[in-house]
Amino acid sequence: MVVLATLLAVLAASPGPEAGKAPPALPAHLVKKDEMAADLLADRKELPSVVVLVRSEKFDRPLARTLRELDHESFRKNSDAKVLMVFLAADKKAWRDRLVLVDKSLQLDNTTLGVTDEEKLMAQWGASVDHAMTVVMISG
Repeated sequence: MVVLATLLAVLAASPGPEAGKAPPALPAHLVKKDEMAADLLADRKELPSVVVLVRSEKFDRPLARTLRELDHESFRKNSDAKVLMVFLAADKKAWRDRLVLVDKSLQLDNTTLGVTDEEKLMAQWGASVDHAMTVVMISG
């Protein structure tokens, strides 16, 4: 219930780019690609995406379950949709290793996981500093 209330509060804050404007880049080190850095939105300009920005210090099991549901439901609602999840973490290597296990445990089939240590990326996307995650819908 707390996660749902947090999600609703974050959604009410209107994060992300203004409607009609192109979203900023979403650079991150990919979890499944051995630290390869990439712009997660580069190949998705015309496709619907759910951008999820997560503050790693606030990541817990209830949030993980919410992210798993988001992964499953986004594909069920629209087969072209993809979840792009970026974790803000001071220690990218440790979080990359942890997220490999999280991905395996949660079986995130429709999610691309990335890690960044750039606080400015979170600011560009209007990510909340008070909440564990910020969700932005990109319609493509």
